[in-house]
Amino acid sequence: MSDEVTRIDEGGVERRFKMHDAFELEGTPYYLVEDAADPDSVLLLRESESGLETVDGDEFKRVMAALEEDNVE
Repeated sequence: MSDEVTRIDEGGVERRFKMHDAFELEGTPYYLVEDAADPDSVLLLRESESGLETVDGDEFKRVMAALEEDNVE
């Protein structure tokens, strides 16, 4: 696995991220990444059939709680 992930946002802008952690929860792969240009910007990404998607809201809270409690694979 590479240490960097590249995403293209809705505006077509390519953004690079550094990988912090990769794990699975309930069979879904997740990636915790830091924006290469802005280390204060950290995202939680979910792997789906269409690519990597940003996780937010209730799912973000649930996944981060599982990660903090070390209940991930």
